Amino acid sequence: MVYYDMIKGTSKFDIRLKMVEQATKVGISQTAREYKTTRLTVRKWVKRYREKGLRGLEEESRAPKHIPHKTSKEIETNIIELRRTHPAWGPERLKMHYELPVSTKAIGRIIRQAGLVKKKKRKWKKQRDLRELKRNLKAFGYIQVDTKDLFDIEKYWPQMRALGLPRYEFTARDVRTGGEWHAYGMTKDSTNAGLFASYLFAQLKYYGVDINEVIIQTDNGTEFIGSVFKKKGISKFVRVLEEYKVKHARIPPRAPTWQSDVEAFHKIVEDEFYDIEEYKNRDEFLAKAYAYQLYFNFKRKNRYRGNKTPVEILKETGSSISPQVFNLPPIILDNFIDDFIKGGYHVYTSDKFYIKIY
Repeated sequence: MVYYDMIKGTSKFDIRLKMVEQATKVGISQTAREYKTTRLTVRKWVKRYREKGLRGLEEESRAPKHIPHKTSKEIETNIIELRRTHPAWGPERLKMHYELPVSTKAIGRIIRQAGLVKKKKRKWKKQRDLRELKRNLKAFGYIQVDTKDLFDIEKYWPQMRALGLPRYEFTARDVRTGGEWHAYGMTKDSTNAGLFASYLFAQLKYYGVDINEVIIQTDNGTEFIGSVFKKKGISKFVRVLEEYKVKHARIPPRAPTWQSDVEAFHKIVEDEFYDIEEYKNRDEFLAKAYAYQLYFNFKRKNRYRGNKTPVEILKETGSSISPQVFNLPPIILDNFIDDFIKGGYHVYTSDKFYIKIY
């Protein structure tokens, strides 16, 4: 039997060992004739056996010793560091944001080999094409509002305790453009929710959004609808909506997927901001929160929305609303409760933190 047929389906190591043993007894030429192979092949395995022993008979990598186009160690190290800094960013976003001089496939290979890829959760098939439905919506016609508890974020929690940072984020996200606005509260109650709504509506109205055409969607949290055991009266949040004549839509109980856009932002901001940033004090926290909001609305491209920013999508809709509508500095709502109540649910605007974006 020919040597190359013998090593198919059997132990290559065992065949090579017998070949080397035979060559030491009868010589290389005789062994090559018996195994029906070339003398070069027999000589190769005899040489490896003499140099490395039994390990020399094992299969070695056939990869070239030198690859001219291989990514340099310096670039690989840089990619790994960037991935660790932004653990939620994939190859495309890393390449696009940092203009890396390698392909997305190379970036993916590097972060996989470094063990920096999380196992993906199974995605269930969508019953509808939600993207098409959202494309048919009017900008600022449908806005999801929700709260995020920051208490369980590992990087943020110790800083929250040490610096007295707020525990809750109050978030609004426009479904059509993906743009977001958020503020903070030390408590999650109807007063802060109402103050946040007033802050947001004043911004929308100032930039010419027809408030009467806006629908605000929330879940059934007490900060939005008040206590179900309350005998009379409505929550301060609902009272603000009524004052501005804004429509209110509530999702069914235990149906968080109805709030998918604002929930998606909560996951993004946790991965890209709260889980990596450090702060010296409250002012620095608010400044960085403002910077991230500007980045998200004006610079960050959303893959789910065709790799476009909220500002780019707003322009595509043909809306006459200025992109500055997305420029609303985050505030700590509790600091303005007195002004909010005395002013008939009109919130103070913190112009000193406002930055003009061109």
